[in-house]
Amino acid sequence: MKVTDDLFQLIKSLDQSERRYFKIFAALHIKESENNKYFRLFEAIDSQEKYDENEIRKQFKNEKLLNQLHVAKNYLYNNILKSLRLYHSEKSKLNELMDLLRDVQILYDKSLYKQCRKHLDKARKIAYEYEKYAQILAILDWEKTLARTKAYSDFKEDELLGYYSEHQNATEKLSNINEYWKLTMKSFFLKKKQGIIRDKSELAKFNLIIKDPLLESDSKAKTFLSKTFYYNIKGLYYHTNKDYKNLLKYCNKLIELLEANPLLMNQENYIAALNNLLLVQIEMGKFKEAIATINKLRSIETKSVSLQTRIFMTSYDTEINLYLKSGEFEKGIKLVDDIENGIKNLKEKINKEAEVLFAFNISYLYFGADDFDNSLKWLNKIINDKELNIREDIQCFARIINILVHYEMKNYDLIDYIIKSTKRYLSGKNKLLKFEQTFLSYIKKLINSKNEKDKIYVYEQMLFELTSLSKDDSEINLNDYFDFFAWLESKIKNKKFQDIVKAKSNQ
Repeated sequence: MKVTDDLFQLIKSLDQSERRYFKIFAALHIKESENNKYFRLFEAIDSQEKYDENEIRKQFKNEKLLNQLHVAKNYLYNNILKSLRLYHSEKSKLNELMDLLRDVQILYDKSLYKQCRKHLDKARKIAYEYEKYAQILAILDWEKTLARTKAYSDFKEDELLGYYSEHQNATEKLSNINEYWKLTMKSFFLKKKQGIIRDKSELAKFNLIIKDPLLESDSKAKTFLSKTFYYNIKGLYYHTNKDYKNLLKYCNKLIELLEANPLLMNQENYIAALNNLLLVQIEMGKFKEAIATINKLRSIETKSVSLQTRIFMTSYDTEINLYLKSGEFEKGIKLVDDIENGIKNLKEKINKEAEVLFAFNISYLYFGADDFDNSLKWLNKIINDKELNIREDIQCFARIINILVHYEMKNYDLIDYIIKSTKRYLSGKNKLLKFEQTFLSYIKKLINSKNEKDKIYVYEQMLFELTSLSKDDSEINLNDYFDFFAWLESKIKNKKFQDIVKAKSNQ
């Protein structure tokens, strides 16, 4: 079991500028920071690749710090958070807004009312610019308080009535956001509860939501946030209906809205929106548009390591899938070095599932390009990982594709043994379903076929049976993992697998 430590994780999450800022903060706020135990503890932990408390104890041997190491770690943890609050308050307009409102309270308590007004003017400008309607209400409350304190002297009636109108407007905007938020939650929880909605009767509840007057037009959404809710609800509805044309429309509308409002746009939401657009573009075979979206995704500049990781995983995963669907396997193979470097550089942030998916899809790319040695190499990364305890579906299909690779390599002597091993594995995982049984039995027939004519007959029978199985809702969707139908067609027609996949993608 890996030792985890909150302080270690926090320190390792700091970027270079945050580290520099903490050192400045420590010099000012922690007494004799350069030489004290807390600063040295920070340096000791920061130097470690993996947290090792025994090593820390060795470094601080015979020091009082060891008597209460957990207290020292907690103190350091809280001081790092304080430094981060200060550092990011200088970067965030919302933090600046909140600081201005805190300053107003201080100035008011000192009866410095003119200075209060100056701060409120600054706060109002930021609040409207960033659509912070709750803060606008707080600003207006202060304006009214100042007016009452001065017995309404120096205030014109129109100005005071203006506060009333502003308050009404901000309240209406907040209410509008809240109503769209409610519709969004209803939509997402319905989808979460139902999962894949299979028939029209299950769509009844969603249809009731979509008929809400607020969803008639985006003109009913009065704020930036309300509009994002509107486009997300519409997109989810059309995704549920598998209406990809309209889904594409609302994915594009959401991105247009985000790009038109850079001050209000959250990078994480923008990345998610681009990812959703990518999935629709690939589903619809709009591969040129998908490449443009991938390039847009990779052009996003961020200092956040977690967002860098998300961009890396999203863009490379979708680009690989694009080439798998379009049959441009060689183009996908050109990404392999970048993917390996990305996984190495972002090792601490990339989860095991992502690594497994990359390995499986890369093996698929090499298979499609008839490079079976490399396909086998990547499959073995999955098959030989004895500690792998996730994505049993990928582990199972890796073994199925492994048999195909050996078949293509004409390693017939090995296949019988591999089939027995695969059967044992699948049975142990309760994964030996109709598809697996059918596939394994036909592979046996193929290696026992005496000539090419006999093999073609087996391919045709196998294609017929797998096509029938694909219509069974209880069976897996084969194309989610590998295009067995294109492979069988390539054998029957004596054409390259790659050419069949390309032809299908252009239909």
